[in-house]
Amino acid sequence: MSLRLEEALGRLPADWHTRTIRDLRTLIAPVPQTPDARGGSVPRPGRGLRRALHTWTSPDSWRTRRTVETGVVLRAVGIVLIVGSHVRVFDIKGFAHILLGVAGYNFARFLLTDAPRRERVRRLWRSIARIAVPSMAWITGAVLLTDFYDPANALLLNTLLDQGNDRFDWAYWFVEALVYFLIALALLMAVPLVDRLERRYAFGVPLAVMAISLVGRYDLLDLASARPQLSPSVVFWLFALGWAAARADTVRQRVLLTAVLLLTVPGLFQDQPLRTALVIAGLGLLIWVPVLPSLGPLSALAGVLASSSLYIYLTHYQLYPYLQEDFPLTALFASLALGVGYAAVVTRVARAARWL
Repeated sequence: MSLRLEEALGRLPADWHTRTIRDLRTLIAPVPQTPDARGGSVPRPGRGLRRALHTWTSPDSWRTRRTVETGVVLRAVGIVLIVGSHVRVFDIKGFAHILLGVAGYNFARFLLTDAPRRERVRRLWRSIARIAVPSMAWITGAVLLTDFYDPANALLLNTLLDQGNDRFDWAYWFVEALVYFLIALALLMAVPLVDRLERRYAFGVPLAVMAISLVGRYDLLDLASARPQLSPSVVFWLFALGWAAARADTVRQRVLLTAVLLLTVPGLFQDQPLRTALVIAGLGLLIWVPVLPSLGPLSALAGVLASSSLYIYLTHYQLYPYLQEDFPLTALFASLALGVGYAAVVTRVARAARWL
């Protein structure tokens, strides 16, 4: 959505997600008429394939001064690196944990709005449904058609039931963690006192949540599973960190979050210094740099990958194992395409069912 708005506005204001459509319309610059525009008419931009080809072939589109949100870039790059690492085209791990921070960042920006408490909670439950229902539907198909998964995966309960330690048993740990986090927060935000506190102390509340979640980060209550770095109780502090990053609006607050990042990420991944460094760098970027310079065509591609990232993650497990040995690059690109396709299907069904 941010990319489409920027295409219309020319430059997206930092607080675009808090403004109404009417407010944003006032920011649209008038389109100057060309000498060919007679009788007050203005040429309409090309659409469809012609417009896409123009975007990719126009030199101006590669020299744009527009920006793209850092979260969009992290989601797009992250899903490519996650799938590519699974396919073994390369071995760059850590982005799944970065994306937990991005999820917390987006939770604060798009779900904790100025809307009344009940509307906030309704939106939270709709978001949970948009994640859980397509995930459970797809994984159920995988359970029925393959021998790699069991019903606990389809019900998003593998983490709680601790069904096994096989790589496919834990394939959907990210989805499970995200759903658990949002359910817990939906219940928390339904409490009037918590709702009032969050509105009054927008940075203090996520900071307190993050501090409490460090109990899980260091597994002081012995709740972690056989793979602690994939356990929701262990990694929730990253989600809370992203939430706090979205609320940080002073240098002092960002310095504080950076210090927490530097102190708490080391040790999460045993003997994996590059993975640790990548998580610190990615979340540090999210804390300090809200937007990045944009190249028109790459922004469009990043938008597609970012908006489809959950569905690419869901579907690639059922495709890449059959191609990775002989055709690793094909496995990578086919997995991305499959996820984009599933995202389109889910979007159509969701709109028809009025989930959105």
